[in-house]
Amino acid sequence: MKAESEVKICGYDVRMRYCAAAETGYESLSGKPIDTFMPGTDGKAKATTGDYIHLAVGAIIAAYAKDGAEPPITAETILYEAMPQEIITMVTEVVKLRAKWYGVPAVVKEDDEEREEGETEKNA
Repeated sequence: MKAESEVKICGYDVRMRYCAAAETGYESLSGKPIDTFMPGTDGKAKATTGDYIHLAVGAIIAAYAKDGAEPPITAETILYEAMPQEIITMVTEVVKLRAKWYGVPAVVKEDDEEREEGETEKNA
């Protein structure tokens, strides 16, 4: 499934592409395996903010490398010049692209999440 989009960072329209190249790019940039984003036995992923930024940079590099081009922005520019909202937008977008590439439904709710706090399951 094609997982591509565009975000604005530091005044640049920047393409992102989630694919195997984004994941291997993350591993090269971070020195960590991609399973950092997988939930552990406690149900939580071990990924840090830096991991998500590295994953987003991997997706940016993948989008341009596919066409033999250089990204219009560097990782250093993102790290030192991007505003908090731009980082949030970029990270949110890479998470959406990852879910799209893996075919994860947009909304996944478990029965417990649908109940309000303190509400018990009712028997029919």
